[in-house]
Amino acid sequence: MSAHGRPERRSCGARRLASRFAWLGLALLAGCGYSTGPLTPRERRSVHLPLFENRTWYRDLEIELTRQVEKELASRPGISIAPPERADIVLAGTIVEFEQRVLSEDSEDRVRESSAVAHVRIEVLDARTGALQRWFEVRDRAEFLPARGESLGLATSESFFDLARKIVDGLEGDFPRASPAARGADGG
Repeated sequence: MSAHGRPERRSCGARRLASRFAWLGLALLAGCGYSTGPLTPRERRSVHLPLFENRTWYRDLEIELTRQVEKELASRPGISIAPPERADIVLAGTIVEFEQRVLSEDSEDRVRESSAVAHVRIEVLDARTGALQRWFEVRDRAEFLPARGESLGLATSESFFDLARKIVDGLEGDFPRASPAARGADGG
């Protein structure tokens, strides 16, 4: 009964309309590239991620980049991080180059704009045999403005976040966001 003493009636039309909106929402999600299934080939679902190697003069970059890649792997459906004995592949990375570049200075030679440039080589190895399956390289540049209080550390974090995405995209060869380099087209 309603508050006015009349029997409450539910409209079938309202339920149908709500159902159509629900289906429309699901169709839109499916059309935008969202997927509920794994994004990697079946044989490459468990990944061992050793600490990246750092060939630069900057200390501890390998720790931060490895952490970012680990977070990105954990966020992807169908990919799991595993110890070497249970992994399908090993994702080995080397920070080949990292440098800070001054882009502009003011009249008193103070840095106004700078950037951090990172270059990383990735090797995808068979976890059982250690054989190189393929390799690819990723690069990223993050700009920062010291006058605004931005720092090299902030630019590095931003750059490593972007690099981690590119690296994990490289494992998902058929995933549309993977760049040609990540798919191995540039030397893998």
